[in-house]
Amino acid sequence: MELTISIKEQTKLAFIIQLLKEFEYVEILDIKEDETAISLEHQQLLEQRLMRIEQGETTFKSWNLIKKKYEKKAI
Repeated sequence: MELTISIKEQTKLAFIIQLLKEFEYVEILDIKEDETAISLEHQQLLEQRLMRIEQGETTFKSWNLIKKKYEKKAI
């Protein structure tokens, strides 16, 4: 039996795929993502980081702040 699902919220994709992988009787045959999507591994990493931020385990700094820090350093 095959089932096709559409994940409307891309931020939940990695979570759903990881959940399905935990069932030994489920085999993921194919994943079709829109062209702007990132790799599954990268999506999972981002999801983990966002969960840590939401749970108050860590914080983040804006990209502009980080970029300024390294622009000042000589290469």
